[in-house]
Amino acid sequence: MPLKTSWSLRCSLGLLLIPLMLACGGGKPDSAPPSTRATPVGGSFTSAVAVTLACEDGMGTGCSATYYTLDGSTPSAGSTLYREPFTLGTAATLQFFSVDKAGNAEPAQAAVYTLDFEAPVTVAAPPGGTYPEPTVTVTLTCSSAPGTGCGATRFTTDGSMPDGASPLYTGPFTLARSTTVRFFSVDTAGHAEPVQVQGYTLPNSSGETASAQIAAVRAAADGQVSLPVDGAYITFVKPGVGTLANDPAGFFLQAERGGPALFVEGDPGMLSPQPQAGMRVNLVVNTKRIANGMVRATLSGFTVQSSGHALTGFVQDVSQVDLPARLPDYEAELITLTGTLNGPFALAGAGHEQAPLVTARVTAGSPSAFNFRLRVVETVRDQLDLAQGCTVGIVSPLWFFWTGTGTPQTQPSVWTPEQLVSSTCPAPRVKGGQAANSEAVVVRFDRRIDPASVQADGSQFSIAGLAVTEVRRVDNREVWLGTSPQTPRQDYTVTVASTVQDTRGKGVDPTGRNGSFRGWQTPAVLRITELAPGVANQRDLVELVVLEGGSTEGMTLVDASSSTPLATLPDVQVLQGELIIIHLNPDRATGNVDAPASELTSKTAWPQALYASNFDTAWDFQGGTFGVSGGQRVHRLRDNLGNTQDAIAAVIPGFTPVPAYPGQLQALQAEGQWSPADCGGMPCTYDSVPSAFGVSFDWSWAFPTSGTRTMTVGRVSFSDTNTASDWAYGPATLGVLNGAARDERLP
Repeated sequence: MPLKTSWSLRCSLGLLLIPLMLACGGGKPDSAPPSTRATPVGGSFTSAVAVTLACEDGMGTGCSATYYTLDGSTPSAGSTLYREPFTLGTAATLQFFSVDKAGNAEPAQAAVYTLDFEAPVTVAAPPGGTYPEPTVTVTLTCSSAPGTGCGATRFTTDGSMPDGASPLYTGPFTLARSTTVRFFSVDTAGHAEPVQVQGYTLPNSSGETASAQIAAVRAAADGQVSLPVDGAYITFVKPGVGTLANDPAGFFLQAERGGPALFVEGDPGMLSPQPQAGMRVNLVVNTKRIANGMVRATLSGFTVQSSGHALTGFVQDVSQVDLPARLPDYEAELITLTGTLNGPFALAGAGHEQAPLVTARVTAGSPSAFNFRLRVVETVRDQLDLAQGCTVGIVSPLWFFWTGTGTPQTQPSVWTPEQLVSSTCPAPRVKGGQAANSEAVVVRFDRRIDPASVQADGSQFSIAGLAVTEVRRVDNREVWLGTSPQTPRQDYTVTVASTVQDTRGKGVDPTGRNGSFRGWQTPAVLRITELAPGVANQRDLVELVVLEGGSTEGMTLVDASSSTPLATLPDVQVLQGELIIIHLNPDRATGNVDAPASELTSKTAWPQALYASNFDTAWDFQGGTFGVSGGQRVHRLRDNLGNTQDAIAAVIPGFTPVPAYPGQLQALQAEGQWSPADCGGMPCTYDSVPSAFGVSFDWSWAFPTSGTRTMTVGRVSFSDTNTASDWAYGPATLGVLNGAARDERLP
């Protein structure tokens, strides 16, 4: 029989397994190529490496030969025949393949070997020496050619020996005093060069002088001082947000990377030239105080030496630092960190929110994690679309808050969008739904939704018991759906397909696709009638009257300076003419004062005889943990869809102007909820005629030091002209439907 192809047969003869090559028509042909493995498989090496090529052919005819090349070219049967392990002494690109005895050849494989026998070399530019300028900016450049490449450069600027825990070089840094810089680099193969040393001599050691001057300010007793700071750098200009007593405008000063640093409070717009980050300045500090645990200064003299300086050399990466434990070492200094938001955002003072923060060093559950928060201006958080689960990188001077007792809360802060240098966030989740009318539902998400990902026919949304007829609109974090008629107060669940995406292209999280809501019910129409805003411990009261009966579910009382409502009303069916008293920051500690909860069934469900704060003539609803703040404020009463039903714009003329107030007043005027609609044909500001103060209600006398609720701000009649003249300060009439005019004269 002629030999036409190779076959493989294994016969069992007792314990002996004999492979036989048959030239016959029976058995199974070998058509599978062998497989060859290189050991090691390639990579970076710091010494010569021995390479082994091992061929396997499984149940086939067996390996016949292995061929290889070392120059990256494709091997063939004419290439080097592998006979035994070989040693590589230089970098090589190995390509190889094997052939079995049946003539089957595998595809060529490749492995790259990089041999790096030398450490990298790092050069400082400019090199050490004597320089006439007061500062010098140093760049460190690592070279590893022809090695594996530079991995990291570590350095110190205080003359100490650097090691693997020393600051990581990320960009040029500025020296402002005579010092010794030590540095070294490590390549990706693990070679570390010897520590390099460069000494820099600068005139007058200006950075040292400025740092000593900042330290002197920080150490001074609170009160009037006259202390110069010459040649320090403005690292950040902070806007004033919310309550300026806690969060004033100002700028941060620092002369060297390791601090110390100082916060100078005051409106930067009042200085000329206006302070900007990167300026090198001289100033005289005229007062120093401690506020909320932080050192604050004011100035009496201000001049600019130069501007446009790079600040990268001041930035300290504290991602690997237990920042709360080392808070005094970094106060007000320019830092950068990468961390993850480990919980939801919550109110953190007027105009701010904060979320628990964890880093590589401050991990969840660690002792420091309890007092570690990322604090963000509310409008900035909304713009950046930050939420629980986002991993962020920020650059900011370090802020913190301390009441004087307990442990300070460390608050790396984001006041402007530019401070966020990186962010990755989880997929969007459904927060819930809400009936918008008897045939419409609003589905709310925790992240902004991309309108292009939502189909107009509503097929990506399903509601058991209802037909989804269409998508009416996509608005930021909300999708409005048309539905079949709803049953009032019936519980429904909406389910969203994962094809609905956020603006970063992530589909809805499979574990967060559902949201519940109740069928549409006619909402009540309410009006604010009286406020007691100066009660001790913020136990403030707000009275409402029912203009049209209906449900109060989801209605909110809000301060325009905060996205967190002062109160969210429960589902109670109220009647026209009835009164509601909202109890803010209710007393949970003292017995027989505030009731344990809101009244849901009757106006005497929690009677005054048992709970002294309640009113038997009104529905007593309980609000959140914050009271009514003074100063310039816009307070709104909103229905459950966010539409304004009533509002009051009030000011304390002698109070420090709140920068956000004119815009809040203008927004209220644009809604038709406050008159006049403008100030002499122009938007109302502090400088307009009339001014924002002039068209707002003066509630100065509503904040007595006694903190009682016997005197209140109330309407002078049942009519509502949406003007300051609707309101007056006088004896309290809480819980009584009273349209009598109040005496507007001050006591």
